Amino acid sequence: MPPMNVLLITSDQHRWDAMGYNNPALRTPHLDALAGRGLIADRAYTCNPVCTPARVSILTGQYPSRHGCYTIGTSLPMGYPTVPDVLNDAGYFTALCGKAHFQECTSQPLGPSGSFEAPPHIYDFDFFARWNGPYFGFRHARLAIDHSNSVNAASMHYGLWLREQGIDPSKYFGRGQYADFGRWDLPEEFHNSRWTADETIGAIDRARSANQPFFIWSSFQDPHNPVVAPEPWASLYDPADVPAYGLREGEFDDKPPFYRAIQQCTPTGDADLDTDKNWYCVRGLEQMDDAATRRLTAIYWGMVSLMDHHIGRILRKLEQDGLMDNTIVVFTTDHGDYLGNHGLWWKGLPTYEDMQRIPFVIYHPHCRTPGARTQALQSLVDIGPTILAAAGAAVPAGLQGVNQLSAWTDPAVAARDWAMVEYRPTEGAFMQKTLVTDRWKLVVYHDRSY
Repeated sequence: MPPMNVLLITSDQHRWDAMGYNNPALRTPHLDALAGRGLIADRAYTCNPVCTPARVSILTGQYPSRHGCYTIGTSLPMGYPTVPDVLNDAGYFTALCGKAHFQECTSQPLGPSGSFEAPPHIYDFDFFARWNGPYFGFRHARLAIDHSNSVNAASMHYGLWLREQGIDPSKYFGRGQYADFGRWDLPEEFHNSRWTADETIGAIDRARSANQPFFIWSSFQDPHNPVVAPEPWASLYDPADVPAYGLREGEFDDKPPFYRAIQQCTPTGDADLDTDKNWYCVRGLEQMDDAATRRLTAIYWGMVSLMDHHIGRILRKLEQDGLMDNTIVVFTTDHGDYLGNHGLWWKGLPTYEDMQRIPFVIYHPHCRTPGARTQALQSLVDIGPTILAAAGAAVPAGLQGVNQLSAWTDPAVAARDWAMVEYRPTEGAFMQKTLVTDRWKLVVYHDRSY
């Protein structure tokens, strides 16, 4: 029997309930169809509620407290052992198409302590015209960074491709703010979701030409803010038909004091949180009334549906090439989005399900109960060890996730009885850890009276 292929598809900042199978008002027909042939994991959790730590945990099979990327603004050192390193040794074609964010992405010179994923390097288009990897174990890498119409989103390989298509990025990128939402005038055919799908399809072809089994990470950048979408996706949903999440009266009365402070955009009173450099990421947006929240949510849903459309193209490619009988497909995200619930926006602190719980769909050709839901706990840190098990590769010492392969084929099987979410949002000593079991959630704030 030939080795099993693995296609990992991820979104970014994606609520667990923003899927058609959990919300019939939202259209994700291709991911719903994939779920109908596999399993929906209802109890899947990130291992850190912001991008870099969660993504590096997928890459390494380790918790942030081991690999060291504890928040955004940290970087995984070049040469750090990764899951694709092991798969390369096992004869696999390995590829990353889309967002990596394994290193910090703010402005920092490239050098001994600089970042590959930050300006000015991301704008060295001569470099990206000739470079396609390797990158952290992926032999083939086609990269993007940032989100939607942010200025840095038109960089790396995606930015190079835009310029090759005759697009002037200054007309479509860098004109708004992080909290913006609305219609994006970029023509749909030049959207990053289209590019990521094209690159993923190309990587499948490369693997087949090389006659190798593959591990491909197809990494989409939506529905992360700025919440903007081209037509027809920006108008796909009527704001009157979407929920308006919000803050309930008194819900912070029994919570640590920083919950209310962050929602009200005031200092927390904790010196370890109120630092010049922090990455809470979560904010309260006082100008967001009920109508604005509904409008933003409608665009967010449109971004999800646009991404689903292009994921459908990738899945059709697998079908057309006769690969579905020998390919595991996993769809998930790095973390959730508050989307106005609890009066909060975006990601990070605090510890609600909006942020920690994530969508998770597993297609395995040997699934015993297609279309079923499983309540077995899943964690992002388990993806690496499970992929290695599927490939028949030895799991090296130091990986902390568990092998979920049996739970990916049988909803009655549980490979773990707890999941853990770590978060250290600043360079200070503040840390929180969340332990999730079948019934309970325990949050520990290190060295705090609460």
